[in-house]
Amino acid sequence: MSSTRLEPGPTRIAVFGSVTVPPPQEAEPVRVTRLLSPNAAAVLDRALELVAANSPGIACPILDRALAAGTISAAERADLLSELVGAPGSSLPTRTEAARRLRHEVRAAIGRAAPGLARPLLDEAVASERLTRAQEVRILERLSQSSPRPVSSFM
Repeated sequence: MSSTRLEPGPTRIAVFGSVTVPPPQEAEPVRVTRLLSPNAAAVLDRALELVAANSPGIACPILDRALAAGTISAAERADLLSELVGAPGSSLPTRTEAARRLRHEVRAAIGRAAPGLARPLLDEAVASERLTRAQEVRILERLSQSSPRPVSSFM
């Protein structure tokens, strides 16, 4: 039997595990449009514009009922409406609990209406082969989700 001698060489180290990488520091969160094809992102942006344009029509009746019932003040109504259509910042220093609940209610109503508003646009994009059916479904799912951000920057 012969003895085998190992020659010194580069050291190799096997590492098992993972490293947590902190998320990138960005001015705004990662948008869904970055995950879509350019055509799908353009259709999504158009759908969001359509929803944002229709948001006051959805929000105003709800806000008007709350104002008439005395649940919110005229200043809170104006502040909520401006926030929901994407105006920067709140002009009121604090909001009442009723105004916060109403804000949630209005956002939910817009979220429920969004897929119906966008469907004709998405169907046309699928028919013209700018979107696949799977992309259409993903966009519809995303539009129906409630979002904490202003409607004009939903995604």
